[in-house]
Amino acid sequence: MEKQDVIIVTDPGVDDATALMYAIFCGQINIKLLAVAGGNGPISNAVNNALFLMEYFKQDIPVAVGIDHPLKRPPVYAIGAQGKGGLGGIKVNPKKLTTKPIEKSATDAMYEILKNSDKKISIIAIGPMTSVADMLVKYPDSKKYIKEINFMGGTKEKNYGEPYREFNISFDPECVEIVIKSGVPLVMIPMELGHFAYLDKDDIKKFKKTNNVGKFFAKMYKKYKDFHVGHLGAAVHDVCSIYYLTNPQCMKMEQGHIDLKYYKDGNDNYGYIDTCYDKKPNALIAVDMDISDFKYDLFEALKKAGEFLEERKN
Repeated sequence: MEKQDVIIVTDPGVDDATALMYAIFCGQINIKLLAVAGGNGPISNAVNNALFLMEYFKQDIPVAVGIDHPLKRPPVYAIGAQGKGGLGGIKVNPKKLTTKPIEKSATDAMYEILKNSDKKISIIAIGPMTSVADMLVKYPDSKKYIKEINFMGGTKEKNYGEPYREFNISFDPECVEIVIKSGVPLVMIPMELGHFAYLDKDDIKKFKKTNNVGKFFAKMYKKYKDFHVGHLGAAVHDVCSIYYLTNPQCMKMEQGHIDLKYYKDGNDNYGYIDTCYDKKPNALIAVDMDISDFKYDLFEALKKAGEFLEERKN
């Protein structure tokens, strides 16, 4: 089977790290670029985390630095959930990194890869899409080179009757508005899928027993505090976006219409995605997935990761 070429927009991030592990070792994806965004922490942390993960997994995937702030508002990072450094219980020492990001910005690097490809490429956004929006504005012709923008973000859930403030959307809603209005095919993987597909305590124990990569992730999950799953385990929202690409038959999808809207809460004006089904569809929206197949495939990738790193040692 020919691998699918993708660009991954990421702000590593515990669940980003899990998603990257799956994407690298599932055997179905060729990652052309990691376009790093701020979100789970300042962009300097996110870039260091991306470089660290690529070094840990022995990959030479280029890492590009994205825009370091939302388009029109100050950044509010998700440090409370992801831990101070962004990777939960794993601490990254920037002085020990042996690689650096590429010189081109994420905006320019994404466009160059898209334009020079002999086929359309999917963008998978598991972090804020500021640089994606910047590319769509700076290079309007980029739209014709994109197969789809698959993003983890938004939710149909409510918070005591009010629109829920999902992080990837509310961090930079203005960029989301540009993406939605771009006309590029959209796939929305809402937040709640990560709450269906979370790793429970037994799964994390199994991770730890599988191999050294599993131990690495188990240590990471110790300091990961997803506010919905909480003490039950570790939510891995971002893997769901990758999983749609590799196993669409295991996902239940609906055609729907999405809009970026704003909700005023006191002095705060945050963005959220509104979904409806009585307008012309502009997105595929994930509503459910096969959890048993998802976990099986995630563990298979974990085993392959362990085998690959063992081989590289010898």
